[in-house]
Amino acid sequence: MRRLTALLLLLPLLPAVAAEAPTIPPKAVVPPPPAISPSNAAEAEPEVRLIQKGDEKIEEYRLNGQLYMVKVTPAHGVPYYLIDDNGSGNMRQIDPATRIVIPRWVLVRF
Repeated sequence: MRRLTALLLLLPLLPAVAAEAPTIPPKAVVPPPPAISPSNAAEAEPEVRLIQKGDEKIEEYRLNGQLYMVKVTPAHGVPYYLIDDNGSGNMRQIDPATRIVIPRWVLVRF
């Protein structure tokens, strides 16, 4: 009988306890990302320099200031490419029809 009386006395408090239980904490305010200045931004795109000598057109491709490919388009004939394979500065002529390029990424440079 005591248990039934205690249960009946606590029954009106049940909705108040149930209403307070599912409280969701407010979302934390995330600060905006820092601004990237041009001095510390990475250069992912190559710089292309176009040189016109008479009827010839020369395109120099540079990445981080280093020349890695030259495309020469003569006035009469087929364009040809000069490529620096290993970064030594020595250019080698590549035939675009039989060109097989093996991907070579620089992982660490000392």
